[in-house]
Amino acid sequence: MYLKKLQIKNFKSFQDITIEFNKDINILTGVNNAGKTTMLEAIALWHECFSKLIQQAKTSPSSGNYFKGDYILGSSSNKYFSHHEINSVRAPNFEDIFYYRNKNNIIELCATFESNKNQELNMNFQIKKWGLNYNIELINNKPYDYFLFNRFFERFPNPIGCYYASPVSAIGQKENFVTHPQIQNAILNRQSASVFRNRLYNLYNSRSESLFSYFVDTLNYVLFNYKQKIILNSDSHHYKTVDVIFNFKIGEKDTEKDISLLGSGALQVMEILLNFYYPDNEQKDCNLILLDEPDSHIHRDIQKRLLQTITKFTGNTQIFLSTHNEALIRSASLAHLFHLEAKSVNTSYRSLEHQNLKKQYPHFKGMYPALTNPIISSLGYSNGLDFINAIESDYVIFVEGEDDARVIDILLREGQINNCKRYSYWVLNGITHIFKEINHYETVFSSIKNEKTLWEKSVLIFDRDYLDDLLLNKVYERLNKKINTHIFKSYTLESVIFTDRDKLQLLISKWLKINGFQPDLNKIKHELEEQYKLIKSDLENEYLKGNFYKDTAYRHSNYRDELDKVFTEKGINISDIALMDNLRKHIEDCLSKGEYYKLMDKNNVATIINNIAKVYNFSYETKDFVSLIQCVDKSTWFDEWNFLLSI
Repeated sequence: MYLKKLQIKNFKSFQDITIEFNKDINILTGVNNAGKTTMLEAIALWHECFSKLIQQAKTSPSSGNYFKGDYILGSSSNKYFSHHEINSVRAPNFEDIFYYRNKNNIIELCATFESNKNQELNMNFQIKKWGLNYNIELINNKPYDYFLFNRFFERFPNPIGCYYASPVSAIGQKENFVTHPQIQNAILNRQSASVFRNRLYNLYNSRSESLFSYFVDTLNYVLFNYKQKIILNSDSHHYKTVDVIFNFKIGEKDTEKDISLLGSGALQVMEILLNFYYPDNEQKDCNLILLDEPDSHIHRDIQKRLLQTITKFTGNTQIFLSTHNEALIRSASLAHLFHLEAKSVNTSYRSLEHQNLKKQYPHFKGMYPALTNPIISSLGYSNGLDFINAIESDYVIFVEGEDDARVIDILLREGQINNCKRYSYWVLNGITHIFKEINHYETVFSSIKNEKTLWEKSVLIFDRDYLDDLLLNKVYERLNKKINTHIFKSYTLESVIFTDRDKLQLLISKWLKINGFQPDLNKIKHELEEQYKLIKSDLENEYLKGNFYKDTAYRHSNYRDELDKVFTEKGINISDIALMDNLRKHIEDCLSKGEYYKLMDKNNVATIINNIAKVYNFSYETKDFVSLIQCVDKSTWFDEWNFLLSI
């Protein structure tokens, strides 16, 4: 179960914001005052409204939408709360929680939860002024479905846990024992450092003896990568002493010291991990962990191990954290990142995974800007980002043009479910550059290393154009000795979609639907067949042009000669006459077998799809290929893309 969506109206700096969350990790980024902490506060305030209103019904209502003993959200006598009773939000003054501090604005917090069975439940609260009190109520335009509400949760009366942790740089020299409700109140009020020892003590004395051992083991991994060992010990007893005392030492030979003397980074990691090992977590249907800048005081390598660790706790735990730390943003998956814009109004947010690489200027060449670049730039870091992205990526992919980068990036994310790999793209602006400059790329990229050199994790992907099978295999064999290479069997990346007509007609249908039409699959199939009847004569006319074979064979001879220079010995031993004969035979075979995808360029592709779209008074151009590929799913995945599953 998880918080799927939250709409926030008239709360602090948010006038009307909607955000769709991930079920595991949600990393909120943005410049100062963009609303990162405000978003966490909104979640905490929603939970506080839920906790204040939930109660058991004492009678069955006349409306009949619940029974006596069912859990409901509020009653006529339980909806007024003083300013001092709201602990989840920083608000020194009564009006501080309202948009523009205007008490006449009504706050709405509308949450949608989704169960493990894909069932949804909406719980929407409003907060408005009522004299000197806040009036908190469930928003209801019709009788609320309490029967669904009581089936949706299992662990009443507190099915949802919410734990709010702020940066901890130090803890007090002394700390008294406090009760469990006092600990919870301190956490929600962002004073978790004041009960740090109490939380550690409760874990230390947990009924589950292994829980504390797991906590320490995780702590040693995150802090030291198991190269050192922290030992924690307490001789306190709540029934004997007033103070909670906890000591630590690093390794057996170290001297025990009070835990307040531990470094700020280690304290911060312990504070964060306590939210995942706290025993009460096991008793909730859903746990919301709110971490405000958890990377403060923490070394870069520790941040990476911490992020890897908290990812493992996302069974019934949903994590929300705010940051403007470049290293944490770089190490995070695009699926986990949300970038909040300062002073945004009526805005909807989804993770960066739902965005595509931005189109660049004409004839772009070089390292393609990553989706995180605008975020990191807006946070005030230098704009020399592209090589850093490449160094920290899992693969660097060389492509011919920028549209290839954008399309392949979409396919990589669609083809590999839960793919956390990071990719960088180098645009060649034409395949001739790789033939001429491959040794230069190898020299430069081999000298830049982070665990692996850039060259070791480089992949080359390009179109076959008119290469016949013999020449294609020889070019592949040569290049693959230098760099992991893939050459499309189709003429170009765009013509891959013509390798399977059934999938193509389904893809076109999905594309038309997204653009507001109601396509008939049989009609699309018919139109596609008609276009195939026309394409053969168009292609034949194209290839009957006088200088076509001569010009193309000349280009192939240049490929051959450039690769011979790269490898300093002849490897493609084919004469100019043989190149032309092989090219002519290749084209004749493709036409006779109906393998038009080996001959169709992106303009041919555009013509066919546009003629089908015209039936619906719509149009398609070559630039629309990216939007078409965005419609790809498992049912429209073409076999020629399968190589992407291995990178």
